[in-house]
Amino acid sequence: MRRGAIATAAMAVLALMANPAHAIYDPIGSGQTKLALDKDFISFLKENAIAFTAKAGAKRKGKAITLPVISGNVDPTLGKGEIDNGGAISFQSAKGTVPLRKVTVNAKKDVFTAKVGGSQLKVATSTKLSTKRSGFGTYLTAKQLKLTAKVATRLNKKLRPKVEFEEGQLLGILTSDAQPRLVTILPQGRVTLVFDAAFVAKLDAHFVSLNPIFPAEHVGPTFTFPVIGGSQLAPGGSEGTLRTGGQVEMLQLGAGQVFWNELWLDMAAKVDSAEVDIEPTPAFPGKLGRIGVLDLGATSLAANPGARTISTSNAPLTLQAQAAAQLNDAFAEGKADFVAGEVVGALSFTAQGQ
Repeated sequence: MRRGAIATAAMAVLALMANPAHAIYDPIGSGQTKLALDKDFISFLKENAIAFTAKAGAKRKGKAITLPVISGNVDPTLGKGEIDNGGAISFQSAKGTVPLRKVTVNAKKDVFTAKVGGSQLKVATSTKLSTKRSGFGTYLTAKQLKLTAKVATRLNKKLRPKVEFEEGQLLGILTSDAQPRLVTILPQGRVTLVFDAAFVAKLDAHFVSLNPIFPAEHVGPTFTFPVIGGSQLAPGGSEGTLRTGGQVEMLQLGAGQVFWNELWLDMAAKVDSAEVDIEPTPAFPGKLGRIGVLDLGATSLAANPGARTISTSNAPLTLQAQAAAQLNDAFAEGKADFVAGEVVGALSFTAQGQ
């Protein structure tokens, strides 16, 4: 190995050692954020005849206002990211009103920002910020939440209280429980596909061998494929893609050869796609790119927030029309022996969320 290559490799290793944790953000889809006011701040509002109310879907109960979490991105393993909330918080006096809209919670010192008037401002800061896991998601706590100078100035200008708001004034405690719309799946574990006996028999009748190509493996009709990077799944199974490595080869000696490379299960489309290659060329079309080959039948996913796993068992897979036509061209001389909708196999997996 050349010296330059050795130096480059060494620098890469040092960079990884210096920055071992790389953030992988999950898109947020649900949860709630709660602002619990400090008792002294409540007394301050009462003394100045200022109402503190919840608007546009936010709710107030006692000293706390709760906002619905609607979006954002968070790495739950590192506690980094932003949480976007619906609803609004309003300060109102006889002199004016100051609404706080588009409330965003940040996992950093400037924890609480909102649209105040026409500007997105830092509303409050906290030096006592902590995060922990909450199932698939993240639970954030910001204690000793303190008012910023800009927002204190805006409140004083609009509300004109007898005693002015001040920079550093204690608001209370902010908590946010953010749950992901899609969970990042770790590249570990294997997906099992058990090919249907009737489908295997049909291949046998056409002298077609059914083979795995590493890292796919098989024992008889039971094939397994490693889960690879780039996979994300909704805990309820409504969307997301589970990506697997390896290939399925169907080979008829002296005739066609069909490869299904890296089967990816799309939960929203209910389709298992693959990088399809039909050889030899020019007799057959060769590489066709990623296209659907199998349809996913009625199935459900089971989410375990405690273990952070998403799983299914014996999910039915049936042949798509275009895949059936390709098999007929490659193995049946164009006859309609393979048909759309016929059962190909059953899929099972337990995917590990980050």
